[in-house]
Amino acid sequence: MRNSEELAELLRALGDPTRLRLLAGLSHGELTVGEITQVTGLSQPRVSRHLRLLCEARVLQRSRDQNHVYYRATIDEDRRGLVREALASLPKDDPIMLQDQARLTAILDSRRAQARELLREMGVHPLSPQAATEVGGTIDNLLRTHLAPATPGKPIGDLLDVGTGTGSMLRLLAESAERAVAVDRSREMRLVARAMVLAEGFANCTVQDGDMYGLGFPAEHFDIVTMDRVLGTGHDPGQAVREAARVLKNGGHLLVVEAAGSPVGRRQLVEWMREAGLTPVEVQQTPDGTALVVLAARRLTLSRAQVA
Repeated sequence: MRNSEELAELLRALGDPTRLRLLAGLSHGELTVGEITQVTGLSQPRVSRHLRLLCEARVLQRSRDQNHVYYRATIDEDRRGLVREALASLPKDDPIMLQDQARLTAILDSRRAQARELLREMGVHPLSPQAATEVGGTIDNLLRTHLAPATPGKPIGDLLDVGTGTGSMLRLLAESAERAVAVDRSREMRLVARAMVLAEGFANCTVQDGDMYGLGFPAEHFDIVTMDRVLGTGHDPGQAVREAARVLKNGGHLLVVEAAGSPVGRRQLVEWMREAGLTPVEVQQTPDGTALVVLAARRLTLSRAQVA
């Protein structure tokens, strides 16, 4: 914080029992205004007023997805310690907090049931536990070998998961990310991913509408971009790779997973990555042969000022 006045403003924002309840609920993941009113049992105007104050204090952020507005905890580094300490100091046996937690669990159960029904209707089958383990192990080995830790406990920095689907990449990497953004064009798959994010308590994740051919983010914005079994479904995979490369920071990495039988093969992937200005780092097949995993890097380049 820049001065004592900002600190006093933050303390005022935290110094209200209702706002602490909202922060405690949103510490598990993003929720709509309607869901927050269900958790707290408070009126929507009252909840909205407190949410606005928390956004002004820069401890919450809002985003819109069609007709819904989602709120999530997104705390500036200089405010994070104080907010965490305040939440950690809340009494564990407070009846109101316990009631909020029970209602939040009910919302989570409802989201899970909705996600299962959506997947059934769409005929989408997530990876089997064995395949997920194989893919996860291969990815973990690649990242441990080639990525230097960005911050203690958060070795991959800011993550963008393109075409998140059921959120498989978030399950693997969200805990190692400072912040994670998952995008998908399908409203149904975004609902599925949000159910997973809330179930896992990934408060550092947000799920948004997004197109892999035109990502709505500035250039050089993310430390790592992941694409899990999405390029093989696209009409112009090369453009999707170029767009992923555009939003990568200097020194960032692109991680691509394609299932066996995908129309996108090793040679094409490497060619597209090079055309996008990326350097392929390593290509691996999972031990069971069900997936191809490719890691590429956007090599550090010096600015003119740095060279001078």
